[in-house]
Amino acid sequence: MSLPPSWNRDCLTWRIPLFTNNSDPGEGPGFMPPESWAQALAAVAQDLRCLRFGPEVVVDRLIWEFSINSDYNVTIGWQGARDISGFSYFDALSMNTSFAEATVWVADIVQTNLAGYDFVQWPSRGRHLLSPRLHDGEPVWMDPHGDVTVSRIGELCENATNDAAT
Repeated sequence: MSLPPSWNRDCLTWRIPLFTNNSDPGEGPGFMPPESWAQALAAVAQDLRCLRFGPEVVVDRLIWEFSINSDYNVTIGWQGARDISGFSYFDALSMNTSFAEATVWVADIVQTNLAGYDFVQWPSRGRHLLSPRLHDGEPVWMDPHGDVTVSRIGELCENATNDAAT
C-alpha cells in the first residue's frame, strides 16, 4: 500500500538497529516506541538470522524505521544496505496493536519484501516457505503443508538448531 500524502507531517520516527538490546531506542524522539512494536521488531530480527535460502544477504547492519503518524497508525521498513533493498510499508495498523498481531504483520511484510526484491526465501524449511500466523493467540511460523507449527516467531533459530540435531 502506498503512503498517504499526509504521511510525512506530524510523524514520530525511530531508527532502531535490527540487532540491539531492547533498551536502546536508536535514533528517535527521545523515548521508546510502543513496547508491543519494539518486541515485534526484535522477534522478527532474531529470526532473520536463520533458514534463509537464496542470495546471501547481510542483515546485521540494517536499521528498522518505525513511525507513528498523527492518526496513531504505524509504518515499518528499513533503508537498503550494500546487498539488500530497503522498503517502507503502511497499512493503517494502530500503535496500540497487540504484540502477537504486530509480530505476524511485521514477519509477513519482511518475508514479502525479501522475496519480492532480493529473491530471498525466508524462512524456508526444505522446500516449504513458512507462513507467519496467529495460533492460539501466539505469533508462530507455520508450515502450510499440514498446518504444522514450526516455531514461535522470535525463536526460529533455536528450533531450527533443534531440528538439525534430531
